[in-house]
Amino acid sequence: MRTSWDTSIKHLVKHGLLNDLLSTDQISSIPSSNLSRWKNEPDDKYAFSEINQIIKKEIEFIKRMNQSSKIKKINESYFKLADTFHHVVSNIKGVTSLLKNQKELIVNTINALKDIIPINNALKLFNISRSTFENYKSIVIHKCNASYFKWCVKRLSNQLLPKEVETIKVYMENEVYKHWSKSSIYLKALRDENLKCAMTTFYKYCRLLGFKNRPRKRKSDGYNPIKTSKPNELWCADVTIFKTADTSKHYIHFLIDHFSKYIIGYKICSSPSSNAIKELLDKAYQIHKPYKLQFLTDGGSENVNTTVSNFINNPEIPIEHFIAQKDVIFSNSMVEALNKVIKHQFLFPKDIANSNQLNKILNQSVEIYNHIRPQMSLGGNSPQETFNGITIDISKYTQNFNEHKTLRRQLNKKNICNVCL
Repeated sequence: MRTSWDTSIKHLVKHGLLNDLLSTDQISSIPSSNLSRWKNEPDDKYAFSEINQIIKKEIEFIKRMNQSSKIKKINESYFKLADTFHHVVSNIKGVTSLLKNQKELIVNTINALKDIIPINNALKLFNISRSTFENYKSIVIHKCNASYFKWCVKRLSNQLLPKEVETIKVYMENEVYKHWSKSSIYLKALRDENLKCAMTTFYKYCRLLGFKNRPRKRKSDGYNPIKTSKPNELWCADVTIFKTADTSKHYIHFLIDHFSKYIIGYKICSSPSSNAIKELLDKAYQIHKPYKLQFLTDGGSENVNTTVSNFINNPEIPIEHFIAQKDVIFSNSMVEALNKVIKHQFLFPKDIANSNQLNKILNQSVEIYNHIRPQMSLGGNSPQETFNGITIDISKYTQNFNEHKTLRRQLNKKNICNVCL
């Protein structure tokens, strides 16, 4: 009896795929004359032979799939590689922010491939949870007119109200505050009762509004600052150089209270001056009359000299002088940090032409620093408040947050636009 061969066998022979799909015994059962004839037949011998190209592509795909019978394990291996990659890059600064900034691309790509790759599997590659993806999706797809950033207020009812976002923008662009640290601007808005949200939320919206964080220098592992428990326990002095537009150098001498960071006194001279340090100490002592005082400076010539030592060694004035990193292991970091704050947040942003203008602007800056600019390290107080004995307690500014959060959610849901319905 003559054997009839399935047409698909002829296609396999013609496209050189027989060895990939049939066993050796199966192939040996086919006469070699048949194999030769099928292999050498012209492509256009049969009507509609162009379908062969489509079949060839499908067969090639089958061939690839059948190169391994463990496709699932291969996919799992890819995900394991992705997990390893995420573990390696997870500690790199900015990776999370990069993903957030690309949420539209991520959402659109995953949605386009969801019929091929399940969403949960795709999310593993980005190390994103399903809830985070749904939030991204709401932000990207549903543009809500009731939200400042067009986010769906139904899904994201905890988002700040448009007027709250505008408040952050106004404070961040205010000429008086714009060079302050973000934490101080946040506290100022909080104390003015114009904003009621957590500091992390404030930072988030600053980033969304385009107000970038300033680079911060990491403290060394051996950083071990001195600690104080009350005002007028330790005073610190230092000198910093400031150059005006007329190229003149000015030496600003500061005396501060360590506990409150309050600037007790300051003086501008044309050079480092022992007399300036002595005058600042004398005047401050006569006003505040601390019962027992420690005085911390570095070993500069303006601090270590007979003028200063003669004043300090007066038996009627109980002051004990310490040289940082010599008599004590501590640095004079508190007043050194003040130097940077005054120069970078108050003086450098101004175009200061000469000494007269410097005096005027420094007077204004010290007034703002001492009495207006709150500090997170002081629990939201200004230095003057802490110096005068106001308790350091941030909760007095944040205690109504939960009630306001509930109100915010109610208002957001009330303002649902047509898209959110």
